[in-house]
Amino acid sequence: MSDIQYKTERLETWRTINHEESFERTLSDIEKYGWHAMIITGETWSRFAYTVGAYDALGLPELIVVGLTEKTAHTALHLAIKAMQSGTDLTIGRHADIIGGVGVEVRPVSREWYEHVMYRTNWYYSGDRVPVLQIIYPDLDGHFQWDEDFNDYFLQPLLTPGAQQNHREKDFWALNDPESALFSWKFTEPPHTRVYLSETVQKKEEAVTYVSHDTSDGAWQFLGDKMADGGGPVISCFHHPVDDDRSLEELHDLPLGWYAVRDKPGAPWQRFQKAPGEND
Repeated sequence: MSDIQYKTERLETWRTINHEESFERTLSDIEKYGWHAMIITGETWSRFAYTVGAYDALGLPELIVVGLTEKTAHTALHLAIKAMQSGTDLTIGRHADIIGGVGVEVRPVSREWYEHVMYRTNWYYSGDRVPVLQIIYPDLDGHFQWDEDFNDYFLQPLLTPGAQQNHREKDFWALNDPESALFSWKFTEPPHTRVYLSETVQKKEEAVTYVSHDTSDGAWQFLGDKMADGGGPVISCFHHPVDDDRSLEELHDLPLGWYAVRDKPGAPWQRFQKAPGEND
């Protein structure tokens, strides 16, 4: 018995082209189930999942959800598809049968987000505009992020048109931007690890010419020619100075108890081990 349950003109067109295994699996899932789930793993703030093919094969909006574990995300997409197939308009009210019994809200996704993060869906439709919905879930007490008393642990980037851009949206955009350090993060420490900058570096009055990976607590310091006399220390997320100066990525393997210096931006880094007992 054939596994092909769904045939569309678009699928037939794609089947005239040879693809890598991953893309073949996407097409096979759409033919068999009417949609395919793309699961992007990572930290809580960076992982997400979305559908491919639902609009073409089932006539339903594509879906995306951010921040859930792989199993929970796939289940949420499956249950949302089933609900829409039964005639439920997910954009109206709240729906308690999609993620763990909590009431979720479902909102439209802006085209810029669809094109930026849903690579496989954008590929499948060859850049054509399709409707996309984001599944947004509350914290454990039922508060959404636009409510008071919301637990920020459950903060998600809002991909809806006109949504206010806070740090979560900016980071999620950068994570999927090949020009950003977050896209191919090289350091062992997570990109939101706290690091120390001199005030002049933080204000971009000086470039980083001294980097220290401290022995005592593993902290990183990024200073300019004025060193500590440049003011500070100013606490920053790790990825901010690296986004400002991608040459810092060269120091991703700087060991504990070592420091690196350079004469000016563009000059080669020189690495030195701190002497025993030398202050960080």
